Amino acid sequence: MPLIDSQLSFPLFWLGFGLVLCLLELFLPKTLVTYYRFVPLFSGICSLLVAFLLFRATRVPEFKYQIFYWMGLSLASVIWIRPMIRKRKKYVVREATEAKTVTEILPGETGRVLYEGCVWQAYCEDRTCPIASNQKVFVLRREGNTLVVVPDRLFLP
Repeated sequence: MPLIDSQLSFPLFWLGFGLVLCLLELFLPKTLVTYYRFVPLFSGICSLLVAFLLFRATRVPEFKYQIFYWMGLSLASVIWIRPMIRKRKKYVVREATEAKTVTEILPGETGRVLYEGCVWQAYCEDRTCPIASNQKVFVLRREGNTLVVVPDRLFLP
């Protein structure tokens, strides 16, 4: 019977395709995993979803429409769901590390400090004392892209 054959062949195709894509996530090389992380997995899950919908459908759409549905679901999941699942790197400034001022930091204003090889914007925690250029300072914390520093003379006896 051609009805049973077409009714069952498309969902089985999408089921097999989805399983292959989900398993492909396990076998990707480490270099590709960071950039393309979860793309085959989400595409596989979307093809499994298309297979489930075709199993439940009373009328099977043409194959080109099935591909269109799968591509739309895959694209939407990669664009919207994948960024929520991927871990983002958090850069943490270690507590009380040393830096060197590049420009003068006036009271209540920001200046520039050299910290771990990069020049950062910084302001002094004590808003009343100025810090001259080319002085050693301690980094207390980071607020956005600005470091909060104190001069080293506060810690000297």
